[in-house]
Amino acid sequence: MTVYRVMSELSSNKYLVAVSNVFIMALPLALISTFCELIAVFCEHYGYDSLTGTIRYVGESTGLMFPILINFYLVTYLSSVKRIPKGVSIASALTVYFVVSYQWGFLSQIMPLPNSFPLSLLTAYITCGLISRLKKFRVFRGSDRDSVIDSSANMLLGAIVSIGALITSSQLIYFAVNSVSISSSLLPSLDPTSFVDGLIYELLRGAFWSVGINGHNVLHMYKAELYDITMVNISAWHNFGADLNIISTNFYDFFTGIGGSGNLLSLVICMLLFAKSEGYKVLAKASLILCLFNVNEPVLYGVPVIFNPIMIIPFLIAPAIGFVVAYGSMYWGIVPPLSEIQSWLMPPLLSGYVATGGAISGAILQAVIILIGVAIYYPFFKLMDKRNLGIGVSDVFSNRLFTSDEIEVKTRLTSFIPSLHRNLKAQKEIERLQAEGEFLLYFQPQVDVNTNKIISFETLIRYHDKDGKILPPTFLAAFNQLGLMPDLDYWVFDKALRAGERFAKVNENIRLSINISPDTVLKKNFVQTIKTHIEESSLSFSQIEIEITEELLVQNEADVAKVIDQLHQLGIAVALDDFGTGYSSLAYLSRFDFDKVKIDRTLVLNLETQRGKDLFSLAVQLGKITNAEIVVEGVEHLKEVEFIQSVGVRYIQGFYYYRPMSQQDVFANELLQDFVSNNDINNDLTTKQVTAIEV
Repeated sequence: MTVYRVMSELSSNKYLVAVSNVFIMALPLALISTFCELIAVFCEHYGYDSLTGTIRYVGESTGLMFPILINFYLVTYLSSVKRIPKGVSIASALTVYFVVSYQWGFLSQIMPLPNSFPLSLLTAYITCGLISRLKKFRVFRGSDRDSVIDSSANMLLGAIVSIGALITSSQLIYFAVNSVSISSSLLPSLDPTSFVDGLIYELLRGAFWSVGINGHNVLHMYKAELYDITMVNISAWHNFGADLNIISTNFYDFFTGIGGSGNLLSLVICMLLFAKSEGYKVLAKASLILCLFNVNEPVLYGVPVIFNPIMIIPFLIAPAIGFVVAYGSMYWGIVPPLSEIQSWLMPPLLSGYVATGGAISGAILQAVIILIGVAIYYPFFKLMDKRNLGIGVSDVFSNRLFTSDEIEVKTRLTSFIPSLHRNLKAQKEIERLQAEGEFLLYFQPQVDVNTNKIISFETLIRYHDKDGKILPPTFLAAFNQLGLMPDLDYWVFDKALRAGERFAKVNENIRLSINISPDTVLKKNFVQTIKTHIEESSLSFSQIEIEITEELLVQNEADVAKVIDQLHQLGIAVALDDFGTGYSSLAYLSRFDFDKVKIDRTLVLNLETQRGKDLFSLAVQLGKITNAEIVVEGVEHLKEVEFIQSVGVRYIQGFYYYRPMSQQDVFANELLQDFVSNNDINNDLTTKQVTAIEV
């Protein structure tokens, strides 16, 4: 659990989260650059050389804007967190980033623009940190009495001091580094053609991605050096017959980055073949085409991989195994080394065939690596799929990329690991409950205060532990956390029907009301499933009532309206539960045709005051306007009963009359004999009225 705890702390660290989020927000720019390169490849293939050059230049130029945009987004976030002027912070950080890049030579060869991601992030952090510290001094902060011009001058002074200090510090460090003679063997470096160093590079690239940072961009200098070495090596091979290096610039693209970093095409195939979750299936289908062209961001953030201690393991292992298999195949002469440089966007199998000079073994090698990757990802993905832990590609694109200029600290992505902890905890809780006890249904009568006769039962789910104690449904949070409420609801529904059949043998007027959670009501084929359950029992549709809460109505009014209409067509009544607890309950009374309205106990608790009595009376009148039957829940005292009866309410449930009881107690106390028929209650209740199952 130490790994989970560490990753959880990382996932909630606002500064590391900011790094992850800025890469997500800048992702559209990277995708544009990628698609430009893809179009250029096709144009080049069909001989449109002029158009190829133009589109490729646009793509490369757009790509160069990526680290600049990263700097901008990160400063935007940090300025909000540190409460410093946003405009001054952005201008200062960008200035420092450009100047320091020129000082150190971190410029693109395509055009004179800075192209260092680590420096982009570093200058943003340091600049905002320095401006924040300077703000503590009166001369840089100003005061409330200062004019707009004075305040602007103070802010400008702070920006100038920050820029000057950072540029000067950078220059001094540059001189110090270049003036000190250190043996090159003591400097950390990676040999681009070395098996060990190449494997280290691949692991480092994956490690950066695991915290949401594009590892390829961070280690760009290594890949650039490898590209130069590859060009020279291939030229020597053509001209002088020199041996080809096994590790070349495309080696990583075609064998350790199939579908993008982490060989994520294997994960997508695994999702397509084995996913049970509908969300993962949609994500796999949406991402497949992109992964075929080695664009993997939707999968990285949709499964997700980043900040996920489960998926990080195969994410690092799969490409490392691919590296070893590919290197060994070429070392032993099974597959020829790559003899051509191709675009990293070229789809797998085709890329392996073309880059090895038309060797079919190159394509077969890629296929083998993909299958190995599927086998590696499978057990880890099944663990994810079992708990349905994904984010969903629609959320990634709709909610994170195109809707907000600001960087959100608390998002589904950043809360994923804490959610994962809750899911694992919930899973253990449910497994413990199943092993140490059983779930039961308890019944609480609803009573006609005029006759003291029982008109229905509310059925509550309870837990019977190994010590014989009956516990309230605190475990429902675990089911809800794992998305298992539909399973629990259908179990309760079926058990309620079975209990109703036994009750009906004593009194055929029994009525059952079943509270269904929002997730279940909105589930596909809900009404058909309910219909099938009832048809398989000896009860009729008119003996069943479904209770829903305002939470469901808020989620999807249109779909809920259709469900209510379908239930009414079957003869099933519908009740609004917990009336008075939500903000919109009154509005929903006019929009939906409820057969019953259940007033929540929270309104009963305030009957000691005149204001509470007035509010309760108003709620009753509003309920009656809709021609719905009114039932008051949680009544415990005689004074409450007398007042409720005085405002014209006949039906009550609560401890004043009966506490929840088991089926055995219902029979033992002969309560079914006191269960009245519809005619006995003067048609105030229809045959749709029922026992409520409180979930």
